[in-house]
Order: sequence, then C-alpha cells, then structure tokens
Amino acid sequence: MSQLDSTLKLLGITDTNIHAQDVREEFHGKGSGRKKYLVVHADLTYMLTKCPRCGFSDLHKNGHKLTRIHVEGPSDQPVILELNKQRWRCAHCHRTCTATTSVVKANHSIGNKLAMHALKLSGRSLTLTNTALLTGISTTSVQRILTANIHPHASRNLPVNLCFDEFRSTKSAMSFICIDADTHKAVKVLGGRLNKDIKEFFINQYSVTQRAAVKRVVMDMNAAYQLIVHELFPNAEIVIDRFHIVQMIGRAMDQIRVSVLKQLDGKSREYKVFKSLWRLFHLAHPDAKKSRYLFGLNEYSTQQNAIDLGTAVSPEFKAAYETYLAIHEALMGGHPRVLKRLITEYQPNSSVMDTAIATLRKNLQWIINAAKSPYSNGPIKDINRKIKELKRTCYGFANQANMFVRIYQLVA
Repeated sequence: MSQLDSTLKLLGITDTNIHAQDVREEFHGKGSGRKKYLVVHADLTYMLTKCPRCGFSDLHKNGHKLTRIHVEGPSDQPVILELNKQRWRCAHCHRTCTATTSVVKANHSIGNKLAMHALKLSGRSLTLTNTALLTGISTTSVQRILTANIHPHASRNLPVNLCFDEFRSTKSAMSFICIDADTHKAVKVLGGRLNKDIKEFFINQYSVTQRAAVKRVVMDMNAAYQLIVHELFPNAEIVIDRFHIVQMIGRAMDQIRVSVLKQLDGKSREYKVFKSLWRLFHLAHPDAKKSRYLFGLNEYSTQQNAIDLGTAVSPEFKAAYETYLAIHEALMGGHPRVLKRLITEYQPNSSVMDTAIATLRKNLQWIINAAKSPYSNGPIKDINRKIKELKRTCYGFANQANMFVRIYQLVA
C-alpha cells in the first residue's frame, strides 16, 4: 500500500483522504485518438458527521460513486485517476452527498493541476489540438477550460493614455483594439472597427469624468478615428505614431527612386545602388568613415559614398532624400519647432513627395505632438504581431469569441 501511495505523491496528489488501490495501463479511445493511459484506482473516504445540506448529525454511509478524473502526470503519458468516492445519506433530509477533494472541482472530470497546465500551454500560442495531445484530454475540454478561466472584459478604470489600432480577426473582418499606453494592458477588443461601435462602447462603459481625464490618444493617420476622439475624450490630444509618419515619407522617397531607376543603364554603378542598396537611403546616420564591401555594388565603399553616388543622379531624388532625412531627424530627435518649419516651408516640386507633405500639413498639430510626446503605437503593434503569430499557429479562427479569449490570454 505504501508504494501505491508514493505513486499518488509522484502525481502531485497530496490529499491524505485518497488511498491508491491499484495501478495499471489501459488503452482508451478509437482510431487515431486511441492512447495508452496510466490508470490509478483509489478510494476517497473520510469521517463526516454533519449533513452539509441541513446540518443535522444523522448521516449514514450509502455506498460509493466511481469517477474518472484526468490528472497531470510526471511524463507525457496521460493519467486517469479512478476515484471511488464515499457517499452518505442523511436520515433527516433524505438527501445524499459525496466526498470531495482538492484534486478536482465538484462535478468535474479534469484535475485542477491539469487544467492549469492546459492554460499555460495555450498561453504559448499552441493550437487546441496540440494542447489536447500534450494533456491527454479532448480539444472541446481545452476550449471549455479556456472559456471558464479567461473572461474578456473591459478595463474597469480608463487609462489617461490610450493607443488605438485595428487588426484582422476572423475571415475578412477588421476588429478594434485599445490598450493602456503605459502598462500595455488591454482596455478592450471590439469585434468591429466602426465609429458607432467604438463610441457606444466608451460612452456606455465609462463616465464623462473618466473620459475627460484622458490626456493622449496615440493612433495612426486613420481619419475615421480622428473624427471621434475629441467627442469621446474632450481634453485629449491626438498623437500620430512616429513610425507611420516616417513610413509615409519613406514610401514617397522610394517611389521617386524607382522612377529614376527605370531611366538608368542597368549596368551602371548608379543603377546598382538604386536597385540593391536602397536600404542605405533609409539610414538615419549612414557611416561616412568605414569602408566595407557593399554587395550589389560589388566594391569597397563607405555607406555615405554610395548614397552620394545615388543622389548625384537626380536633383528630384536628392531633394526627396534630404527632405526625408531632415523630417526623420526632427521627428525622432524631438525637435517640434524644426519639424513644423520643415513641413510648412516645404516647396512643392511636382513629385509624389508633395502629396506626403500635404498630408502632414493636414495633420500638422498631431504630427508636432508626435515629436513632443514619448508615446508611440509600438506596444500595440507588438500585440498585433502576437495576434498574427497566434492566427498563423492556429491556422486562423472561425469563432471570433474564441479568438478574443486567446487574445486576452496574451495581453490581459
């Protein structure tokens, strides 16, 4: 008997009211789901004097109830605990009761430790199928554990600094996500991204005082969100994410580079720089001292020399490159006055850069806020990356509610 009790300790079962009687191996399941289980047969009994329902001391033993509980094992082999629970009958209220244990919740067939293990595995972005294989339970049971333990809900207190963004959820639907810009915890994930849904959520969830306390809302240049920010948060300032500003200016510069590239001789050094070394034009501080072998150009040169070779080809591209570099430096360096001067004093030259600068002028105050503020949409972009990895690992989701459960497990 002592050796069998040691088996319980090996399984992490410390309830002294459980006494093992037998250990064996059995096959359960059909087809590809057929597995070999380690089955531990044990009894659960203890002294019970008062009825838990009526409180009278008139209990009599009334046989046993056999339950099969999936528990966590020391190895990859799944373990089933066949627990013979003692039953009692009360002569006063004529009702029966069954012995309970800390190993499993009442009326459940999956042990508490195994349920926590399944939660940890799903937190690593594993699929339900892989989690079920590792724990020895069904995919439906894994989903039931997730639903019972993870409750997607809005943050009780509205943070003073918010990040807005959107992501693709199920099928072709776009969903809205809002996080705390300081703690990076989720405030709310909405199934849609329409303004009416966002307004309805914030108005119904938070009071006017709470919404008036919001200081900043960080977002990309989504005009739809800009329309409702001051309506929801009257004292908040909009901060355009710095990445999107640099990305827009960089794309305009690249379009000019490609147009110049098409006019060059395919064997010239300038063509090679524009074709293979285009990333050099996006460097904030290119190296002008150390020579290195530049693949594509196939010669030793400094990064600055390669850039000078490219900008010497076209005055239009040189102007776009200098504009990109100046705006990047002012924005990332935190120089709002310089940034404002660069945008307002820019002289159009009939290039695609004119359109990009016009967009910056339209959002000028919010662009200036980006240079002043230390906040960005970096944290929410990292969450979106995790969501994409989760979707890719799980081969997408058909049920949006189940997907949001997994998302809250990552960011809550």
